[in-house]
Amino acid sequence: MAGLLGLGTVTSPKALFASSPRDVLVIGAGAAGLTAGYRLAQRGIKFRILEASSAYGGRMKRDVSFADFPVPLGAEWLHATPRVLNSIVGKRAKKLSIQTKGYKRDDGYGFWDGSVLTREKLGAQSDLKFVNSSWFDFFDAYIVPSVKRNISFQAPATAIDTSQERATVTTRSGEAYSADAVLVTVPLKMLQERRISFTPPLPKPKLSAIDRAVFWEGFKAFLEFEEPFYPTYTDVKVTPDEAGQHSFYDAAYGQNSRRNILGMFAVGRAARPYLGLSKAAVTRHILRELDEIFDGQATPRFRKIITQDWSGEPFIGGAYVQDHESWKRVRELGRPVGERLFFAGEAYTDGEDWGAVHDAALAAKRVVDQL
Repeated sequence: MAGLLGLGTVTSPKALFASSPRDVLVIGAGAAGLTAGYRLAQRGIKFRILEASSAYGGRMKRDVSFADFPVPLGAEWLHATPRVLNSIVGKRAKKLSIQTKGYKRDDGYGFWDGSVLTREKLGAQSDLKFVNSSWFDFFDAYIVPSVKRNISFQAPATAIDTSQERATVTTRSGEAYSADAVLVTVPLKMLQERRISFTPPLPKPKLSAIDRAVFWEGFKAFLEFEEPFYPTYTDVKVTPDEAGQHSFYDAAYGQNSRRNILGMFAVGRAARPYLGLSKAAVTRHILRELDEIFDGQATPRFRKIITQDWSGEPFIGGAYVQDHESWKRVRELGRPVGERLFFAGEAYTDGEDWGAVHDAALAAKRVVDQL
């Protein structure tokens, strides 16, 4: 699932194409959509990626002006070994120059239960930080160059028809695209809100999984301080566990930087107090929290802040499928429908794992390989 922050094999349809499809339409240019396009390009299959927004990357958004290292406003940690990066890129790729750094057992850890801050050592932790880089930078360097010319921006899909010999996808502007197969990689919230209609209708088990799966709200912030007063990682108690996660962490950890940047991550119920607030209101709210946790040390040292409200993003609507979701439900989300409609992404898996960038990318790769 999500590790500090929160695909597996997708079940094959009853009948696959007798040979590779001539062309594929990919809905969404996030991690799964970009990986699908990259893999299709490697296979020599024509494709078009329809992206609803004006930029690629989806929830891998990052900022390069706030600090002297890329600040990941979305996906941040690598919840797997670095070998997974090679798996995404493939054997024919050039040698990767991406560096990562793990945490140390002796790093400071704090737990705030609402009244008392308990300090101890972080202990064993497998998640990795990108060094002066990010998930977005990895995709931008190794995946995007092969697919960028095949992305149609500001083209949100509104209807998918797989009832005919050729599948058809219609966008909000009324433009229609056709292909042998369609791969849906949009965030689950878009399907829950029925942003896309399907002909024929999705089967009841698929619709039930879509409606019952919990797609967590999401909010991130980064604050710069004159000097550090916080441990490497601090968890804020959220009850029950499946309600969400709320954490503060040293965002400059492992970076070639002397800046004191504290990250704040909140998903699920823990994100709700921040959603829809102005930047000034969010700043006051977070500083009050930090002052309470760290005995008034935050406000006097505060310099600036940058925020990202993922629940307010019009074509995303939140963070990711909750860590505690039913694996059977997640597996149903990842099942293809018929012979032309496929799903891949952090929410659409075989149920073994979900919620992470590498899960989304590997799921897309496997779907393409099946085609």
